[in-house]
Amino acid sequence: MWDPGQYLRYAGERARPFFDLVARVGADDPSYVADLDWRPDRKADVLLSNAVLQWVPGHLDLVRQWPGLLAPGGWLAFQLPGNFDQPTHAILLDLVRSARWAPLLDGVELNRQARSPVEYLDLLARAGCTVDAWETTYLHMLPGPDPVVEWYRGTGLRPVLAALNPGHAERFVAEYAERVAEAYPAAPYGTVLPFRRVFVVAQVR
Repeated sequence: MWDPGQYLRYAGERARPFFDLVARVGADDPSYVADLDWRPDRKADVLLSNAVLQWVPGHLDLVRQWPGLLAPGGWLAFQLPGNFDQPTHAILLDLVRSARWAPLLDGVELNRQARSPVEYLDLLARAGCTVDAWETTYLHMLPGPDPVVEWYRGTGLRPVLAALNPGHAERFVAEYAERVAEAYPAAPYGTVLPFRRVFVVAQVR
């Protein structure tokens, strides 16, 4: 559901959480590293998932299975956004449910966001892992006009834009942009977008 070109407009900001995640993985010389949500053909030394789980229904069930895919002493690391309480998502959800847009967007599934770090820690610790779970709110300073809308065009807005014809999509984005501009006012140096992410790094004992 990503728009790769739009996503890469902010490649530096979006790459930073990945490097913060892998910096906490203590595997010295892994021989088999697997990425994304699939079942490797043998036990992995490191299993990574970077900003994917928010698109997976019931992702806790998937995370629960992952320790069983790791070799003894193997590492699991994942991060995903957790911004349901932020204006970017509250405004989007309000519009999708509004009388004007709900008939056109019935059944559209927005991304699901993170559960709490405590919930992931509990799940993986009960599975026999040593767990480091935390959250970070990045303050992304974005340049240009409507940068928050442009940021979300590459990810969170994609299900809505895919469901609407071009004319409706343009009107939806215009309504979204007007409300987002009030929530994230521009400053002389750019627009600040606080963006919370949840990180988990676990090692099988």
